[in-house]
Amino acid sequence: MSKLPKTLYVILTHNEKHLSTQYYESLKYYQEQDNFDLIFLDNGSGQRYRPKQATHRFPKNVYFNGAIAWAWKKMLENDEYEYLVFSNNDVSFHGYRFVETMVRQMQEGNFAMLSPSIIELNGQNFWPIMHCWYKDKPRETKWIDFICPFIHRKVVEKIEWPTWWRSPSYGFDDYAALICGRENWKVGVSDLCTMFHYGSHSYRQERADDGLDIMTMQYTHRKNFDWNFEQMGLYDEMKELANHKALYGRHNSLKMGAMPSTPDEGYYTGEGATWFRNEEEERINKKREEIFNKNYLKSKGIQ
Repeated sequence: MSKLPKTLYVILTHNEKHLSTQYYESLKYYQEQDNFDLIFLDNGSGQRYRPKQATHRFPKNVYFNGAIAWAWKKMLENDEYEYLVFSNNDVSFHGYRFVETMVRQMQEGNFAMLSPSIIELNGQNFWPIMHCWYKDKPRETKWIDFICPFIHRKVVEKIEWPTWWRSPSYGFDDYAALICGRENWKVGVSDLCTMFHYGSHSYRQERADDGLDIMTMQYTHRKNFDWNFEQMGLYDEMKELANHKALYGRHNSLKMGAMPSTPDEGYYTGEGATWFRNEEEERINKKREEIFNKNYLKSKGIQ
């Protein structure tokens, strides 16, 4: 048995059984070695896409907020757990000693929240904070994307998720980051551990049971996100954090050329937000946007 403090590891899935089952199986055999309990939580999937190996199920989709509140409660009811992982279903990586490596980095660096760095289909995560920067030690940041966060028990004990939170919505990672900032608790990203993230897989495959396509989903999430933070009185703090997220490492060559600039992408600085290394890069980006928008309108029968 490992001498590591124990971790509760939750994989949340909805209408996706192949990627999520592969993810579950990449970790299930290392539970004793790395001292963690693995939960494969099905969030109201339809019969066709329901993973057979799911260890727990919700009868209907309770969205991210309902599921993370469930994980929070399970953590608080079991004193044996010192860390919580609440993970998306659409990631891929080698599971051997993954939990051990992440937990040891949290212990050594005294981190309240720590995430592996993320690569995606375009090579890097949308947010530059989450990129792999090939640093020897975890990078201290103000925020991490809740794709696969490792969260210390003290964060779980400090935060009570609002029952009135509108769904679907982004923002749980922002809320947790703001609380950690107030408490002067360290948040960071590990470049030693990197995972591949498909990103909004259920929506991209048009399998989400709310019937939203990915563009409408992002708009709906953004609208609810702003409303939730306004109700908590944290809207201005959230905007300041969003600017930090987007501007992190702005001049590093590993960054994407195009910065997020539209409100539904969570970036507020306005003029000069989008930048490119040269005119050719800008021309290519504009052309890709035109093609994407045209194809989207065509798929909706608008053009």
